[in-house]
Amino acid sequence: MTPVSDALPAVLARWLELADDALFVVDGSGRIVYANALTGRLAGQAPAALVGQVLERDFAGHFSSRWAEFRDRARQTGEPTEYEAPSPLLGGWVRVRVVPDGDTLAVQLRDVTALHRAEALQDLSAALAGAHTPADVLGALLREVVAAAGAAGGQIVDGEGGLPQATTGDPVPESDLPTEARRTRHPVFRSAGPVPLAALPLCVDGEVLGVLTLAFGAGEQRGFAPPERAFLEVLVQQGAQALGRVRAQERLAWQADVLDTLGRVGPSIAAELDLGRLMQAVTDAGVALSGAEHGALFYRPPGSEAYPLYSLSGATRESFAAFPPPRLTALLGPTLGGQAVVRSDDITLDPRFGQNAPHRGLPPGHLPVRSYLAVPVVSRSGAVLGGLLFGHAEPGRFDERAEQLVVGLAAQAAVALDNAQLYQEVQEERARLEGRVAERTRELAEQATALGAFVRFTEAVGTRTDVSSLAREALGVFRSFFAECSAAYYEREDELWRARVWTDDIAPEVVASITGGIPLEAPAFAEAERTREPVFVDGWNAGEQQVAETEEYGTVALYPLTVGTEVPGMLAVGLKTEGQWSERGRAIVSSAGRSLALSLERADSARQLAAQRDALEARTRALEAFADLSRDLTLEADAGLLIRRAQEIMLSLLPDGYSVYWEPEEESWVKRSQVGDLRSEALQRELDAGLPLRETPTMWVPYQTGEPLYQDTYDGDRDGLGEQVEHIAAVASLPVRVGGVVQGVIVVGLFGDRRWTGTDRALLDTVARSLSLTLEGADKARALQRRTADLERSNAELERFAYVASHDLQEPLRTIASFTELIVKRHAESLGPQGRRYLDFVVKGAERMKALIDDLLVFSRLNAVQEPLVPVPSAEPLAEALERLHGTMEASGARVVTGELPTVLGASSELAQLFQNLIGNAVKFRREGAAPVVEIGAVPEGGFWHFTVRDNGIGFEPEYAERVFQMFQRLHLRERYEGTGMGLAIVRKIVERCGGRVWAEGQPGVGSTFHFTLQGVEAGEQG
Repeated sequence: MTPVSDALPAVLARWLELADDALFVVDGSGRIVYANALTGRLAGQAPAALVGQVLERDFAGHFSSRWAEFRDRARQTGEPTEYEAPSPLLGGWVRVRVVPDGDTLAVQLRDVTALHRAEALQDLSAALAGAHTPADVLGALLREVVAAAGAAGGQIVDGEGGLPQATTGDPVPESDLPTEARRTRHPVFRSAGPVPLAALPLCVDGEVLGVLTLAFGAGEQRGFAPPERAFLEVLVQQGAQALGRVRAQERLAWQADVLDTLGRVGPSIAAELDLGRLMQAVTDAGVALSGAEHGALFYRPPGSEAYPLYSLSGATRESFAAFPPPRLTALLGPTLGGQAVVRSDDITLDPRFGQNAPHRGLPPGHLPVRSYLAVPVVSRSGAVLGGLLFGHAEPGRFDERAEQLVVGLAAQAAVALDNAQLYQEVQEERARLEGRVAERTRELAEQATALGAFVRFTEAVGTRTDVSSLAREALGVFRSFFAECSAAYYEREDELWRARVWTDDIAPEVVASITGGIPLEAPAFAEAERTREPVFVDGWNAGEQQVAETEEYGTVALYPLTVGTEVPGMLAVGLKTEGQWSERGRAIVSSAGRSLALSLERADSARQLAAQRDALEARTRALEAFADLSRDLTLEADAGLLIRRAQEIMLSLLPDGYSVYWEPEEESWVKRSQVGDLRSEALQRELDAGLPLRETPTMWVPYQTGEPLYQDTYDGDRDGLGEQVEHIAAVASLPVRVGGVVQGVIVVGLFGDRRWTGTDRALLDTVARSLSLTLEGADKARALQRRTADLERSNAELERFAYVASHDLQEPLRTIASFTELIVKRHAESLGPQGRRYLDFVVKGAERMKALIDDLLVFSRLNAVQEPLVPVPSAEPLAEALERLHGTMEASGARVVTGELPTVLGASSELAQLFQNLIGNAVKFRREGAAPVVEIGAVPEGGFWHFTVRDNGIGFEPEYAERVFQMFQRLHLRERYEGTGMGLAIVRKIVERCGGRVWAEGQPGVGSTFHFTLQGVEAGEQG
């Protein structure tokens, strides 16, 4: 609790503490003056610990930059403001409502993360659906993820797939996170450092196409909780899937372009039967398709091992006339041997180039070649027919597309008859790619549908408590995630589990089986109820599991819905086409089951709270009504009137009925009080005459047990009243206790069709207990008044006796003293030493007796003659006390040290006596060889002044700190230290009469300190 909540009504403070939203209040300087329990949990501190902290200083990294704008707007306009923003504290989104009161602001934080994330998923799905290129996908993904995460900026860097870079928002600081994410293929999060970072890889078919990096606001305290990490991963996974779809579409388009080009060339090649013209056409087409400056086809005739030049394009045959046929060197061997395509951006840098004599490179006169592309021509049977070689004087001119075109061309050239088969294969490849795209698109649609169903279920769990409605949402989640899935929600009824909600696909005979009831001992159901854990049954056997008509299911899961220590419900999910549960399937069932179980617990808690609230309201009404009863009570109040009033209160808070109060008398119940009409003259006569004591259980049972007895259906035959009470529906019997003993029984009866509710019972129990307490209180108050009167009378008599006795004893004591003095004067010479010693005993005894009587007279006068308490400068009675002790202090060499002393409430003469006794004690109990030093001071203490009188005397043991204030108590022999033992008792009496308290501390051989408190003048005037 915080100081503000202490000032609120208890119910409002309780409501604020239990609120589902974080609530706190800041003053004009930004200091937190109130925070509820949820705010404390979010901040990781107790609510009381938050009070006094400065919001924008101590929690600078926990809220968005929009706070300052809406804070100032609320203070300037005096009107509430509201905005939504990402919350570093939650790792999600909050709706912030700011309500001003002057410069003071009340702030409400509501977690809207689930809603924002659902919207973000929808927005991202829509944006990705409209993306047609990788750049479109990256732009849409980066834009939506940065917005959904509440990041300050983001970028996508290249991975292994050659993606272009994309950026948005604030620059992303350089870090090793993208490299780490690319290496591990897992997201990497970093909360430490000036800027929190998150790096998430875009993985498609095991290939990292890029890394999306998010940068959050500088100084933000970003925790990256598991839900936030999972949400970001879902977003990036959707983007990766969309990227895979677009790349597949681009590849399909590229393949189509290749096919189109080859399709245009193919007919002329396929139609050409002349080998020379065919190969020339192939070479010309190769140069045109690849962008080469020149090309050549080296063809090996059947049965020959040589590869003569067969056709040229882009150059004259004379350019190659002087060169011998190519050999199977390290560079040409892979092509002419039919082993591989060789493509190089700069062949002169290839380690295989220039390794053969005699030229160690291109021979003199050869056309210049830097870019190089060589493709083997292999028939469908595997025979190597030759090789297509293309060159260009500039490096980097042949790309993958050029290579693929020439490879396709080489395949067409291998044999015209293979064209049709080659085209068919390409068509099949195209169909496969299109099918893959369609499959991926379908998967994305299914995942979006499943996520939508789960979002709806999550929202329903958070807002609804109707079990059947929530169960339907949960079953919908299962249907969206699993193919060929059936699900049902069961509730326990007697000794069976009966289905209450089920999916529409379940066959009628199965519905009849599960609604008819599953035995509690059915193995899977029994195990789930016993362990309180989900049970996954792979290889479902309907007979063995005792669930008829379910043979079509291959695997079944049961999730127990636990509320407290009970299992009131069970979720069942069956798959028809699967024989066992995957890890993903188990996780989905467990997640939905946990959510539904939590909702059931919350609904149960809500019901319990409602019942408790109703009972509390009933008790409150009863107590308020009973307060009217006891408000004007006097000690002489009649117990019968109290009981009758309690009966009236009960009936005023209940439907139509009556109330009778019974007390036992000998062997009968006697009616002492009745409120309300019995509606039966015969019954009235019966009750007026009294009822048998032990034969009337309606009164006898609560009288014996001391506990209330509630009968929802009253059976008059048990009390021997028969038909006379047929019109009475329900009866309650409430014992009335006084001093722990049951004095009588109040019986309340209700007419009509009525039963006792929990609220009724709480109301009647409260009134009955209040009545018992009131009766006991009245008895105790009367007894206390009598005892107080006796004590006051006894004290008055004792005080009068002490005053008179001490006053009257003065006369004989003066006589003894006078005659003793005459004896000393007239007969001292005639007395021997023994006689003079005896006479000395008499004189000293008389002196001690006089001192004792004087102290008794002072003590009794404090009670008998009480002076009014008035403002007294405490230095004045201190001065008077020092004047009285002047001789004693001078003889002992005592010294008194005082500071500035205050004005207090008291009687001047009494305060002088107080100081005289304390200083006199300090002088009397001094240490040998040390002059007494007494220090007197005072400090304020609330509405009082705390005085201390400290000395350097002999001190005392701590265990005697209380004993020294008792009358006639001495810690030392009279022969060593004179005194009556009354001085400190008088001190205590004076302090207590002034409304203060006194105590002492001592240490043997060091000294003593006496403490006492007196009211200050202001406190006294206010009191």
